[in-house]
Amino acid sequence: MLKVNNLSFSYTADKKIIHSFSFDLEQGKMLALIGESGSGKSTVLKLVYGLLEWEEGEIYHNNRKLAGVKGNLIPGEPEFKYLEQDFGLMPYFTVGENVGKFLSNIDTKEKQERIIFLLNLVGMEEYINEKALSLSGGQKQRVALAKALAQTPSLLLLDEPFSQVDIFKKNILKRAVFDFARENNISIILATHDIEDALAYADEMIVVKEGNIIQKGVPSYVYENPKNEYVANLFGETTVLTKEKFPQLFEHIDEDKILVYPHQFLISDRGVNVKVLKSYFMGGHYLVESISRLSRIWFTSEHYFSMGEECRLQISEYQKI
Repeated sequence: MLKVNNLSFSYTADKKIIHSFSFDLEQGKMLALIGESGSGKSTVLKLVYGLLEWEEGEIYHNNRKLAGVKGNLIPGEPEFKYLEQDFGLMPYFTVGENVGKFLSNIDTKEKQERIIFLLNLVGMEEYINEKALSLSGGQKQRVALAKALAQTPSLLLLDEPFSQVDIFKKNILKRAVFDFARENNISIILATHDIEDALAYADEMIVVKEGNIIQKGVPSYVYENPKNEYVANLFGETTVLTKEKFPQLFEHIDEDKILVYPHQFLISDRGVNVKVLKSYFMGGHYLVESISRLSRIWFTSEHYFSMGEECRLQISEYQKI
């Protein structure tokens, strides 16, 4: 169990970066930190790992109070592994040497088997004898993941861990790494801009803005009950409607202001009339950008709409804000 209580941190005396940050994480669970760039997600990871010294608050792991930077000769907690955005690989070491750097040499056969297993996990086994400096950014990221998992950490801190991985390998890699963590009871804190990762894999989500916790909870609950427009907009395009401007859409809605995700609009023969600005092909559907009464409205459609076409929309569901 990881317990973070009221952490506060500043890089400079006049600007606080993290404000009274608190959360609990059960062993073997995943927590996703989401928010815009510069919101403080990476700083939280560095504080938990012990690379930065917090000014206020406490961190406990399995009832042991962590001392942070002052309490460790070498920065970082030994039971934790932190995958930062620059990967931390030794450029002139081979891939295999990087992954096995902290593994025991007592049983060299077991060590080599562990290295091969982990490289298979991240799809990099064929590069075992390649120098790290010759790899692409995505390949380095995958090797760094294998390295972080080498000693089966209690807590894995991941900062945008798949940002440079090729899209066609990314989903396979995510499933492999997150399934491995679940099977080995490894806790994860994931800082990410990829909202799909948070929705699909996390047990809990924290929305961060300017170092503050805006909302936290089970991902599905946060998605269905966003506290405000900032939270909702992290999930993609949204439309905010008011009863004053669109009274015909509020016939059976008691709220004065609502938020609607694109898939919650229905194309109908009644409702509000919109004019299409552009259709974006998303694979299984189109995301359509439209306008009505000087308000931008986003909706999904199975069919393509050309610029200037008109249609009517009704609301099937909505979010209170």
